[in-house]
This record gives sequence, C-alpha cells and structure tokens, in this order.
Amino acid sequence: MIEIQEIESPKNGLITRHIFSTYNPVNDFNIKHSLLYLTEDLFQCYFPQEDIKIDLGWYGKPQDNEGEFRIYIIQSENWEFPVEIVYSKDVVEIKTLLENVLTYFAYK
Repeated sequence: MIEIQEIESPKNGLITRHIFSTYNPVNDFNIKHSLLYLTEDLFQCYFPQEDIKIDLGWYGKPQDNEGEFRIYIIQSENWEFPVEIVYSKDVVEIKTLLENVLTYFAYK
C-alpha cells in the first residue's frame, strides 16, 4: 500500500509541501503509479533563520522509469546555484538523506 511518508516536522523549520509517498520505482515500477507519485514538487521545508529551503522532487521520465529523486538545498531563493544537490533513485535512501538534511538544519 502506498502512503505518504512519515516525516517529522523539524525544529525551526516549516514544511510547506508534503506529498512524498512510499512508492519506490526501483522495486515496484508501475507506469500509473510513477505518473501519479513522481513529480518535481514532492516535499519542501523552509528554515527562516537561515533562509534555506530544502526541496525534494523526482526529475526524469517517470513513465520510462528513468530519473532520480533530488534534494535541493537552496539559500536566499538562489535556485540557479543550489548550496547542494543530493541524488538517489531509491525512495528509502532518499528519505534517510532528507531526514539527515532536515536534522542538520534544525540544529544548526
């Protein structure tokens, strides 16, 4: 069963979008599910004290199972030059990486 990921709201952070699901295209590829659950706008959290946005999305061709999850770390709305970009094709790995990034900025 595909559900929304459980992501704890980080200290000092504001989750502004969260439709990041448990669907894993690596193990459970399905065209219908990929088109429904893999978009560029899956999760976003804002840390106002640092003016940092953490943005998670899927980039690629979901219908062909080509692409990857990306976490963009953006400071001061500078989308042209992200602080960092983290990549993974696996939903379990990207969730762990996302939680690590959120924890880092929550306690920075």
